Amino acid sequence: MRLGDAPRLAEVHVQAWRETYVGMLSDEFLAALRVEDRLAMWSSATPEGMARHWVVEDDGVIVGFAGLNRPAPGAAVELWGLYLLKSHQKLGLGGELLRTALGDRPASLWVAEENANAIAFYQHQGFALEGTRELVADWENLAELRMVR
Repeated sequence: MRLGDAPRLAEVHVQAWRETYVGMLSDEFLAALRVEDRLAMWSSATPEGMARHWVVEDDGVIVGFAGLNRPAPGAAVELWGLYLLKSHQKLGLGGELLRTALGDRPASLWVAEENANAIAFYQHQGFALEGTRELVADWENLAELRMVR
């Protein structure tokens, strides 16, 4: 991630959510997502924070991103998000992005329980379902499962 990427990251973030969560979140929820809200989030990234975010580009245009949360001392790294536009999925870019962000170190992540494609992707990358399930109130009680590697 570089300074100046925020506008495109905001667009990709909203588009990826609208593509990924169809049928998991209501149409109204997805329609209410605003690029402006994501722009505020991405614009607040600092150069130090950029070191925990990576983008994947196609012909110089951002088509996906990955981000890590700062781990607590002694804790495994947590992947807070990996999103790739639908048009660029199943091309090996997601795996490359994940390897760039995490390498082969231990990590955890949360994935939507209904997102079978994402669960299969992460299992292929060495993650396993850990058994913890949470409902995310801000996301219409979307059920998420914790995966670890």
